[in-house]
Amino acid sequence: MRQGLERSWVRILDSTAWRRALRSSAVRDVRDTAIFEAADLARRRLLSRFHARRERERYDGVRTLCLQIGHTKSGGSLVGAMLDAHPNAVFADEVDVLAYLSHGFTPRQIFHLLEKGARREAMKGRVTARRLEPYSLAVPNQWQGRSKALRVMGDSRAGIATQRLGARPSLIDELQEQLGDVELRFLHVVRNPFDPMSAMMIRGKRTAEGAMERYFANCAILADLHDRLPVGMVHVVRYEDVVAEPRREVGRACEFLGLETNERYLEDCASI
Repeated sequence: MRQGLERSWVRILDSTAWRRALRSSAVRDVRDTAIFEAADLARRRLLSRFHARRERERYDGVRTLCLQIGHTKSGGSLVGAMLDAHPNAVFADEVDVLAYLSHGFTPRQIFHLLEKGARREAMKGRVTARRLEPYSLAVPNQWQGRSKALRVMGDSRAGIATQRLGARPSLIDELQEQLGDVELRFLHVVRNPFDPMSAMMIRGKRTAEGAMERYFANCAILADLHDRLPVGMVHVVRYEDVVAEPRREVGRACEFLGLETNERYLEDCASI
């Protein structure tokens, strides 16, 4: 019954009418206020604490938290969707782990938010690029939005994670300290620069000069991150290689995260 209610709620949130309402100036004005943001954060804190305590043993087997870094619109959602299809992994889209860490959320609260985010994305069909030409990243026959035994938790929100780490590099050490025995890993999806810069112009309404300035500022942050992160803590994936050889590249990403694969899983990922 609980899952049925959640599906109904997700259908409302995913409806054209709801999306249109969120884009209205009146709703945006309310959502942008400090009072609304504080109330929404308090709600998430309370609910995630309740669920983390109620499902305390659910996250005992988690051994890795993986965050994506890189540029927005570089293919991170595709890689995350394929990893979320693994029976021992949960990869959400757009959760913003580092923001919750900064507000004092515990790892188990963050794990709950990641799991809920992945589950709801699966209920929506893993549809992305809604403002351009929507398409689905749903992997058939596999485990998106659910899991057999949780080992890896992840978030695909690369752009904002990169910005937060650039503004506050100490977040890496703070997060690792909070995680305790859970290992911290980073995936960096790299794509032809013209693609993310074009997306900044189309979706962000930036000029070509503004898009290039933003892109290369991010490059400087990423170069610094690669210099500071220990060897073996970050894995670079080229988007074009994922498209050309998905079985090989997904297999390598899984190996980096300590996830075993089989032919059926890799074939289903490659099929999309």
